[in-house]
Amino acid sequence: MVVAELRADLPPDALSIAFIVDQRHLGDRALSEAWAALGVAGCRVEVVVPDDGDRLFPMPREAPLWDAVVTRGRALAGFGLLAAAAARGIRPVNSPASIDLVRNKIAMHARLMDHGIPLPRTWFAAHPRAFERLSPKHFPLVVKPVDGDGARGIALLTGPTDVELLPRSRGRKQLYLAQELLQTDGWDLKLYGIGSRIWAVRKPSPVDLCRPGPARVRKVEGATVVALDSELIDIGLTCGRACGLELWGVDVARTARGPVVIEVNDFPTYSAVPGAGAAIARHAMALADMHRTARAAGSDRIHLFARASA
Repeated sequence: MVVAELRADLPPDALSIAFIVDQRHLGDRALSEAWAALGVAGCRVEVVVPDDGDRLFPMPREAPLWDAVVTRGRALAGFGLLAAAAARGIRPVNSPASIDLVRNKIAMHARLMDHGIPLPRTWFAAHPRAFERLSPKHFPLVVKPVDGDGARGIALLTGPTDVELLPRSRGRKQLYLAQELLQTDGWDLKLYGIGSRIWAVRKPSPVDLCRPGPARVRKVEGATVVALDSELIDIGLTCGRACGLELWGVDVARTARGPVVIEVNDFPTYSAVPGAGAAIARHAMALADMHRTARAAGSDRIHLFARASA
């Protein structure tokens, strides 16, 4: 695990915000902008890069001196550090429970359904052969692992017999999610949320589903911010609130029947969103400051009660 403190010339009472970030995300524009904005605002920023290899992580005897903690990535050690910090009373910007919810696509789908979000027809199974039992009228289907990361493991089934084309999990049990293929114009619509703000970004889809079997994933460019209407704002905010997230993204398909939500993710890329890093910094500072104030108020109440009882 690598820990870097971006500024050391700060007073002891400066707000301290930690970022637990996978190595692959260290160059993300939104993160770099957030760190810079926090430094300018006089905050102490620590960047923690977890190592998911053979490193031994001792359980902390004391809580880190952080007011808030943000996580970006999928490293299990990083998630463990976040959960430990939250359990010791540090304010997670996205809570472990919320992250767990959106990474379990079955639980996420059920939560969104309960809030009236438009969703594709969806099935799940412990073995891909179960999808052979579906009526041919339900195909084509997009299949992916329930705990998928990005486009990993996505495949197209045009009929029941295409199940044979699905890649099998190696050495571990797996759950598979199957969703009806939604016809779009080949572009993805992303809704990005920070606190109470929503942006919409249109970009070419990186997933090529032109033939049955595993999808081809390609690098794409050309993301642009597009105008929001009231329906998209409502969908974006409802998804974030339903899942308990402060930083989130929503994948939306524009269809003939209107926008349909494919999934929700914690801490997305914020591609093309102007000032995303500064907005993340402001929101993290507000949460950290409120949490510090609430903890101080709680401590004061305890001391008053102790003196009154003496």
